Amino acid sequence: MLPEISTIAVSAEARSGPVDEGAVLLSDCPWSNAGASLGVRAISRDKVMMPVLAVAAVVGVVLAASGYWTLWQSQKASSDVLPPALITLPERRPLAEFILVDDEKGVFDLKSLESHWSFIFFGFMYCPDICPTTLYDLSHVKREIVARGISDTDVQFVFISVDPARDKAAQIARYVQYFDPSFLGATGSLGQLTNLTRQLGAPFRAEPETAENVYSVTHSSAIYLVDPLGQYAGIINPPFEAADVAEQFSTLFHTSGAQAIAQRP
Repeated sequence: MLPEISTIAVSAEARSGPVDEGAVLLSDCPWSNAGASLGVRAISRDKVMMPVLAVAAVVGVVLAASGYWTLWQSQKASSDVLPPALITLPERRPLAEFILVDDEKGVFDLKSLESHWSFIFFGFMYCPDICPTTLYDLSHVKREIVARGISDTDVQFVFISVDPARDKAAQIARYVQYFDPSFLGATGSLGQLTNLTRQLGAPFRAEPETAENVYSVTHSSAIYLVDPLGQYAGIINPPFEAADVAEQFSTLFHTSGAQAIAQRP
């Protein structure tokens, strides 16, 4: 038996080929060598594919970011393009008669709008924000208009209170003159106010009281432009830049304003 054992030992020592860490001869059989070769190729392929996938991921992120950037820039560019501050009506609408009061004794009616371009704003004196802000902006609009060579006698700015229960004509006059000495104030009965606001598309509504004589009034925030013939000519929607309104009004005035004023009674 000893020679057989010796032969086996010698035969094992005579074998040649790569040895793994477990002292197993990889050349013991053909499929072992083939498996090792496939494993090496798979590892090599994985090593190559990982950087490729990483690069592809980076390229994808860059392209996506570029797409979002382009979209954001296009949206920003479109949002930067504001509509005209002053929108003129394709056809001017003659106003029907109405009667308001502009002080304790005076009358403010359709004839009061003739011979001027009138900027009309509806609000109320207890308004905490929109009304004073708009009147302040309109004072700058007037200055910009005059700076463009239009006489202040050719334009007038009228604040009409839609809260006649609390706002009296004399008080309104003092209120608006705080913003500009030439500003006019007026109010009237609910029936006459509704008569005018419906013609201009300027709805208003008194809200329920939260305490005795304490309530708010919902009203339009737009400014309505009436030409010297008493015709509804345009509208200004906030927010707006005073210089933009003045520039657009100046163009309108010089193209049709002089003719309209010449036709006044």
